[in-house]
Order: sequence, then structure tokens, then C-alpha cells
Amino acid sequence: MATSDVLGRFDRLDAIGSGSFGLVYRARDRRSGEIVAMKYILSYRNSSDDVVDPSDFDREVTALEACSGHRSIVQLHAHGRCKYFGEDVLVMEFVGPTLRQVMRRERRGRSLRSELEVRLLMRQLLAGARWMHRRGFMHRDLKPENILMDARGNLKICDLGLAHSTAEPPPYASNVGTLHYRAPEVLLGSTDYNELIDSWALGCIMAELLSGKNPFNGTTNVDQLTEIIDILGANDIKEWIGYNGQWLPTGCPGPGSFLRCLFPCPAEADITYRTPLSEAGFEVLSGLLRCNPEKRLSPAQALRHRWFKVSDSASLRHRRR
Repeated sequence: MATSDVLGRFDRLDAIGSGSFGLVYRARDRRSGEIVAMKYILSYRNSSDDVVDPSDFDREVTALEACSGHRSIVQLHAHGRCKYFGEDVLVMEFVGPTLRQVMRRERRGRSLRSELEVRLLMRQLLAGARWMHRRGFMHRDLKPENILMDARGNLKICDLGLAHSTAEPPPYASNVGTLHYRAPEVLLGSTDYNELIDSWALGCIMAELLSGKNPFNGTTNVDQLTEIIDILGANDIKEWIGYNGQWLPTGCPGPGSFLRCLFPCPAEADITYRTPLSEAGFEVLSGLLRCNPEKRLSPAQALRHRWFKVSDSASLRHRRR
């Protein structure tokens, strides 16, 4: 669909987001009256003023179309391009604020989500990621800013601009994703990683949902890797078949992980003043946050874990009390 056709079908309302890609507006479908989100993606030009290869836009359209039909992934309604005006437009379902925005509001209110609430949210995110992986794509940039939440607490994964088909063999681009959610193998420069980099990011998001902050907050790749190893130890990454003796930060602790100290069992939480997490919940968290991707839980494996045997309805009943 030409961009002019897309623009003619929707009435643009107010701006609701922005980024390096461009702007996102709330809009109304003139045919149905439905409120949608319109994402305007900037087109970059080379020195001869010709439009540069629009692979990012094409990649996002392809990924959204391939992953359509799942309730935990934002749905694409229409898209278009106008090569003369530098406008690429995606029209998607309107959901609500980002998970990051919701979490910031919660921090201001000094409230943290219960383990049951986190389980409900993680079930949705893992199911969305599992669907993407089954459809042959890895997201490569999962983070709270790329997750939307509606008024009922339902989550939807969005911003698939860095998504990549797993049908295409490596090497893949290195240094992908946002630093605080970047998997150790990517920090070490791997270009033959797989969809399990999404599992790592989901583990970081789970930790952040529980405690209100990401446990790994480096400012560079080296700093980020240092923070990871300071908590999880170095042995796990050294057991990875892709580890070829690459340099690791100095001053690392022993082989053991200190992650359980950050998320103690409920009986010890009152003593340590840290976020409580059941044994089953910790098994999921630590399984997602394995430095060795060969031992890391996939979304499908995580969803089969006993932590998720409690139904959504039971979790919701607990939330309403």
C-alpha cells in the first residue's frame, strides 16, 4: 500500500512516542472509527540523495506479518512507503503505554509487583517470544520499552525493527540490542548467536519486574559483562562451547552465583530486605539468566516449568484481593 493511501485512510491525532526511528501517533481509522498507532520511520539518504536500502522497515514488516495472530505480539494493520518524502509508515493496533512507563509510575508509588503478578506477566512475554521463535524470528531487542501494556494488564511485544529470521544462517550483526539486556555471548562478540538471546533479555525483564531494577547496569560492553560475572560467576560462560578463551573482566568472584542473594526465598526476605522469590520462581529466573546459552531456558522450556502450573485465573484472583 502506498504511503499516500495509508495517510488517506487514517486521521492522525496526538503524538504518543518517539525514538531514533521517528515518531508514533495515535490515529483514527476513517472507515471503522478504530483507534490505531501509526509509526513513522525515518528514511535515511546517502550522499547522492538516493534512498538507502530500506532493510530495517522491510524487516519489521516481514516479522510483524510472520508473527501475526498472537495476542502477546502487536498486530500490524497496514503499511506503506513513499520514496520521495522519506516516510515509511506502519499502522498497528493501539495498545497503551510501554511497560517501562508503567514501571516508572509504580516506582514513584513505591509499589512492587507480587510474584504472582510477575508470573502472569512473564507467561505472556514468554508465550509471545515462543510464538516468534516458532515462526522463525528472534526479536533481538526485548526490553520494557518494546513491550506495551493495555488497561487490563495484557502485554504485547512490539518494535520488531531488529528482528531477524533464524532461517538465515550466521554470521549475524554483533552488538545488537540494548546494552542492559544484551546477552553475554553478544557482549563477547559472538556473531553466531541464536534466539536464546531473547531468553536472556526476558530474564532481565523478570528481575526488573520483581525488584524494580535491572541487576546489570553497565555503561559499556566490558562494564556490562563485569556486572554480570560479578553476580553470576565466570564458570558458566567458560563452559560455553563458543567460549574460546576470550578476555573476561578481572576481579571476578568465585565460580558460584550470587543471584539467589538478590532474590531470597520468602522465609529469608524479611531478614535481607530483598525481593522474595519462591524456589520454583527462582528456577525460572536463574534458568533464563544462564551465561552459557547452551544451558539457558528457551521460552518454550520455561513455560513448561512448574512455576507456571498455577492458572492465570488464580493469579488474577490474588491480584484483586
